[in-house]
Amino acid sequence: MRIQNLKSLLTLIETCRNLPHLKQIHARSIILGLTYNQFILTKLVSSFLSIPCLDYATGLFDRTHELDVFIWNAMIKGYSSSQSPIMAILMYNKMRVSENVVADNYTYPFVFRACANVFAVEKGREVHGIVVRIGFDSDRFLQSSLLNLYTVCGEIRSARKVFDEFEGKDVVFWNAMILGYSREGMVFEALEVFEEMIEMGEVKPNEGTILSLISVSMVLKDLKMGREIQGYIKKEIDLSKGVKLGAALIDLYSKCGRLDDARKLFDEMPEKNAVVWNSLICGYSKAGSLHEAIDLFREMYNSNVKPDRFTISALLGACAQTGAFNLGNWVWKFAENSGIWDTHIGTSLIDMYAKCGFILMAREVFDQIPKRERTVATWNAIISGYASHGHAEPVIELFNEMKRLETRPDSITFLAVLHACAHAGLVEKGKQYFDSMKYYKITPTVEHYGCMVDLLGRAGLVNEAKELIMRMEIEPNATVWGALLSACSIHGNVEIGEWVAHHIFKLDAMDGGSYVLLGNLYAAARRFNGVKAVREMMVKRGICKPPGCSMIEIDDVVHEFLVADKLHCRSLEIYTVLDELSMKLKIAGYVPMVVVLDEEGFI
Repeated sequence: MRIQNLKSLLTLIETCRNLPHLKQIHARSIILGLTYNQFILTKLVSSFLSIPCLDYATGLFDRTHELDVFIWNAMIKGYSSSQSPIMAILMYNKMRVSENVVADNYTYPFVFRACANVFAVEKGREVHGIVVRIGFDSDRFLQSSLLNLYTVCGEIRSARKVFDEFEGKDVVFWNAMILGYSREGMVFEALEVFEEMIEMGEVKPNEGTILSLISVSMVLKDLKMGREIQGYIKKEIDLSKGVKLGAALIDLYSKCGRLDDARKLFDEMPEKNAVVWNSLICGYSKAGSLHEAIDLFREMYNSNVKPDRFTISALLGACAQTGAFNLGNWVWKFAENSGIWDTHIGTSLIDMYAKCGFILMAREVFDQIPKRERTVATWNAIISGYASHGHAEPVIELFNEMKRLETRPDSITFLAVLHACAHAGLVEKGKQYFDSMKYYKITPTVEHYGCMVDLLGRAGLVNEAKELIMRMEIEPNATVWGALLSACSIHGNVEIGEWVAHHIFKLDAMDGGSYVLLGNLYAAARRFNGVKAVREMMVKRGICKPPGCSMIEIDDVVHEFLVADKLHCRSLEIYTVLDELSMKLKIAGYVPMVVVLDEEGFI
């Protein structure tokens, strides 16, 4: 009878994926007196972790008197894939000092996975050394996890050493190395590994290999290579069975700006799952083609393919990009009614509300997300939202709270914080934050330098901004120079402005905006010969400033307006209102800083 109960209980545990039911099974095991059975306990802990219900699993683990290696491994495995992978490493450390328990070859792959998830490469090296000393370095699964750790953490030399030293490499090893090089932008090295794999002939490429090659094509934005891969797929792989490959190719074509090719491939695919639909919806969304994305979403829904969190996030992203607040709200309500919700969607919703101008609604969504579930992307969305609205105080408060809750800021976080400091004129704080990036081992990018130049320039510290550019360890781009030129224009520094413009024109001789800024700088300084020279240069080179574009959503329709645009069906009424506003501004005493010179775009 007891054996029968044990078998029944194991069957229930293995098939249950519902938390209340699993708790009932646990209660039943207590009644049957089976809670001291290590096998049952391990199965229960694994099931609670897979749901996931980490707190309950941890409580069960902590109340267990005799812990064997299997239950330790279950905890380490569960935490390694959770939102708190650092706990897997802490569990491993506790296991190492516990009595009568020795880690086995099943322990270490999940420790390496946890290290990869938190980028703890030094801890990974330490564990790697232990693995070598105890002789587990010939285990294929373990070495595969180690290779993944080094490639994810960007330690490509260490990854290559592991790859070269392991004999009998299977296709997983080859794919990991190709993908590792691809992640680091070392695309030619990735292609060399693929060619070596083909030449050796011991391992045949599989779907994962092709996906890695498509990833290389994305880095290169190589459409020719993408089409060659598509031809190989048609020849060697049944596309009806390779939906992942189809989705990846659609993603590649979309990112290369070839949405027509992406749509053609989409229409040719005989079988489409949610991933395929999402790839094209994401492509339309990132291109700002909101109506196409929404139409495709409706087609997806009518085809009985259930939208998921990626679908909703992509649509919210498109609504954020185009300012379509009402449509975004409709998408969110659809997700809510369909029971589609996670932190990823919450983050997209925060971003959408903030970009549509509803920062308080964005903050409300942020506050509703439990603190332990907030990812760095969630923090970045709300911090960037406040920064774009010019609210420096809440940006600094949120940044401090983020650090207090031990969420590690990334380069995007610092970009938003520096942006807020620039708009609020917080020069000293901005310098402190910029210097503190070293503490988090974040190398400033050209965008961070651009923010610092903007910060100093807005504060009138034009010479200091120039010195910062001269000290940059990376080549300044047109955006960095443009920030300094804008500062020169604001503060009337013609000498540095001319010097900056010279550098900009060397980088991008067709940048119409820079010519206009330089012309306005001359005009403000009453140097009209300079204005004339800039204007003649623009005419000679056929340069004109790209027209500004504004968008507004009214009754679920997004209206676009260009400078001097009279194509809108109600343009007469619009210009009448603009004339009235201009008259009211003049009556109020407003005088433009620089007079409009002509149709070339000077303002």
